[in-house]
Amino acid sequence: MVRYSAPELIENSNTPATKSSDSYSFAMLILECITEKVPFHEHTRDAAVIHARISKKQFPPRPHGHDQRDRVSDDLWKLMNHCWGARPDERPGMKQVHSFFLLNV
Repeated sequence: MVRYSAPELIENSNTPATKSSDSYSFAMLILECITEKVPFHEHTRDAAVIHARISKKQFPPRPHGHDQRDRVSDDLWKLMNHCWGARPDERPGMKQVHSFFLLNV
C-alpha cells in the first residue's frame, strides 16, 4: 500500500524492498497505531498521497491535541522522522528502533 511505502519504492517499481524501506514503513505503522488513522488520512486517493510524498516531499503531520492518542513524544517523533528520511542509508535499522522502545517504554 502506497501510504506505507518508502519513496524509493514508489519512484521505481523495480527497486526491491530493503531493511531501510521496512524502517520507513514501520514508522508509518507506529503513526497509525497512535492515531488510529492511516498515514496521510486527509488524502482519499493514493495519487494524492504520492504527490504529497514524492513531489512535495511532505511528511504526515505530527499528531497533537488533548486526546492521549493524539500525542507523540518529541523523542518518538524524532525517531519516526529519522525512519522517514529521504536517504535510505541514513534510516535507523530495526535494532536501533527496538532499542529505542526498550529504553523509552
